[in-house]
Amino acid sequence: MGGGAEFYGPDEDAGRPVAVRYRWTKIDADHARWEQAFSYDGGAWETNWTADFTRADPASVCEAGRPKRQ
Repeated sequence: MGGGAEFYGPDEDAGRPVAVRYRWTKIDADHARWEQAFSYDGGAWETNWTADFTRADPASVCEAGRPKRQ
């Protein structure tokens, strides 16, 4: 997978075995997406959670190279 990564593992949902996939996708230098999906049959994936990330402006969140304290 170019520009991202996928991670797989077994889990259970209410005692039922399920495969889990976590996917990171690089959109551009400042944006990424994370997705969680489940497969109950080992073939079809059902995405149930996504999160989009935006890189913060270092000048607004850092001071002298360290995180600003709120």
